[in-house]
Amino acid sequence: MMNFIKSKMSEFLIVIMLSSIFISIMMLYNLPTEGITLSIAIVIFLGIIYFGYSSIIYKRECSVYEENERLIDDIQILRNEKIAYQSEVESYFLMWVHQMKTPITASKLLLESPDEETNSRMRHEILQIDNYTNLALSYLKLMNEKTDMVIMETTIDDLITPLIKRYSIQFIHNNTKLNYERVHHLVLTDAKWASVMIEQILNNALKYARGRQIWIVYDEKNEVLSIKDDGIGINASDLPKIFDKGFSGYNGRLNEKSSGIGLYIVKTIARRINVQISVESVLNEGTTFHMKFPNLTKL
Repeated sequence: MMNFIKSKMSEFLIVIMLSSIFISIMMLYNLPTEGITLSIAIVIFLGIIYFGYSSIIYKRECSVYEENERLIDDIQILRNEKIAYQSEVESYFLMWVHQMKTPITASKLLLESPDEETNSRMRHEILQIDNYTNLALSYLKLMNEKTDMVIMETTIDDLITPLIKRYSIQFIHNNTKLNYERVHHLVLTDAKWASVMIEQILNNALKYARGRQIWIVYDEKNEVLSIKDDGIGINASDLPKIFDKGFSGYNGRLNEKSSGIGLYIVKTIARRINVQISVESVLNEGTTFHMKFPNLTKL
């Protein structure tokens, strides 16, 4: 209201000045008091109507101005988010392209000098290319919060067996022993995204436990799927940050192919499908990832 009065102050002064002149002239000519009173009342009445209408228009203008400012702020926020998204995607795919060069170059070299192991090694490198491609696609889909999740019952074995078949080449190539007994217990999850989550953890185990052992076990009582390896383990100082986007830690610095995206995707998927994920590790002894699925009996 104070702002409105300030904006109309000049008009107030003009009305008061003209009214004063008008009344002074009427009094100068000794016009009847009733006429002067009526004139003052008319002036006041018209003034109230004018300034009341002006007040309504002013409030509307202020409302439009505030809405316009809010929209400008929203546009700026969206612009900043778009810039951040674009920068994030560009930086990730620059890294992705760099990672893709390694298996592609290795494949070219294998084709130039074929020997008895060429087919096996080629399948290994092609699988690496496929892994990086799937990781990139998963990353893009997960950045969209509207990505659909189809929650339904599926067995643990339906999640694990396809991955074992897919990575059989890696197990053979790395001379890594797998310990797994088929589990037909039902869990409630999105099979597609749960598979991506498990795949990233299994891929990590294969990467850091070459020539050693990996165990995949399921605790039916607690609905917990665990993937354990006796590989190089994780530094205690790195454990709280391993799910952060872009964090590769000490192990990642040893392995130039580490992007720091895989476990970020794992954590994001776990949050979306309501899986509690935890990790325990001892340096040079191994790492275990635990995935606790929603309890079917409590739903």
